Amino acid sequence: MKTLKALPFALALLAASAIVPLCAPQAVAQVTNIDVQWAISSIQMAGKRASQVPGIKKVPSVGVIRLDIPTVPMYRGDIPDWQDFKIMTQRNAAGVAKLQRNLAANPVTAAALAKVRVKPSQVAGVQIGSNGALRLYIFSARNW
Repeated sequence: MKTLKALPFALALLAASAIVPLCAPQAVAQVTNIDVQWAISSIQMAGKRASQVPGIKKVPSVGVIRLDIPTVPMYRGDIPDWQDFKIMTQRNAAGVAKLQRNLAANPVTAAALAKVRVKPSQVAGVQIGSNGALRLYIFSARNW
């Protein structure tokens, strides 16, 4: 009887997992406790990081962290809600806009973003590795 009750849920989960990869960027993750400080820092430092983007000549890898995936509240959890990240982004709008412009203007970073199906206008912040690797903190197109 329990198997019969769980079957519709399992089928819905299977159908959702088949649809999501078609419309979402590749290798997308949500913000976790580990990423919170990096996400906040990347938004607050967007203007400074924007000045580093023109110097990027190669992007060996791109990681994408979605800021607007709803999180499950945890006891003593420190993960801000997606609206909090949006407010941080609005407070740092000048730096974020500069970062977005520079990501779009650099052919190497623009191609790297296109490869993972992220528009520069979705980017709220970025971590730049010493080898040019990017970790993007983004909002989906519908929440931006």
